[in-house]
Amino acid sequence: MPILPPVWVSINLTTYNRAHILSRALNSVLKQTFKNWELIIVDDGSTDETPKVIRLFSRKDRRIIGIFHPQNLGNASARNTALRFSRGTYVAFLDDDDEWKDKDKLKKQLAVFRRSADPNLAIVCTGVNLIDALGQITPRKVIPPSDLTAHILAGNGVIYSPTVMTRRDIMLYVGGFDTRLPRGVDSEFYRTCIVKYGFKVLFLPECTTNIYLHLGLRLTPFSSVSALQKNIWANLYLLSKYRRYFFKYPLSALTRLKTISLCLLQIPRAALKSN
Repeated sequence: MPILPPVWVSINLTTYNRAHILSRALNSVLKQTFKNWELIIVDDGSTDETPKVIRLFSRKDRRIIGIFHPQNLGNASARNTALRFSRGTYVAFLDDDDEWKDKDKLKKQLAVFRRSADPNLAIVCTGVNLIDALGQITPRKVIPPSDLTAHILAGNGVIYSPTVMTRRDIMLYVGGFDTRLPRGVDSEFYRTCIVKYGFKVLFLPECTTNIYLHLGLRLTPFSSVSALQKNIWANLYLLSKYRRYFFKYPLSALTRLKTISLCLLQIPRAALKSN
């Protein structure tokens, strides 16, 4: 068996039924000026032409590796599969409905890691361009909150997943992604790094990534009864998982409880819409 060359960056992309837009994300990877990468694409049981798109790209470029789940296992499981197949010293994330607009994104983030002497630096992330259904672009530079722990205990946000580069050794150390969560698994990984292990995040001001919105939301809707119920369960789960930290950050716990209350109030309206 031939010895594979070392890889600096493993790009992890998970997808499900996104054949119509997946090429945009993949082409943005191919345009990166830094070339020592591998792209691990995990298809989480798609029923459309997504596997065909992946195989087409992987035939054109050997750095692109497709992994195919026979059935849909969920975002966390798909992300853990991507991590398991990754060989890079660093891991970058990209969502299937977004794209990297900055051709030097990987190069810039790698330079930060290589210059840093801090062994606790775990995540380097950037700002984004939010693009709505009409094509209107809103730059969103990331301004670190004064208390990152309090902020990330209270909710998701602040760290945009498709801008992230992290260290594979740290991902393995903290156990990857929590498969018990129905949503927000990327934010939970960052929360684990920051709150439980005290790892550090560095925010770069530039907007390297285009995030596409649909009617003010991501392409995946969160307004159904099922989505609201998942949101409630996720918040209850996190309140339990981080209960000893919430004693120090009661306002963060209160924010979670308010989110649960709002979801409960929205369920009757969502149920009427579905009928």
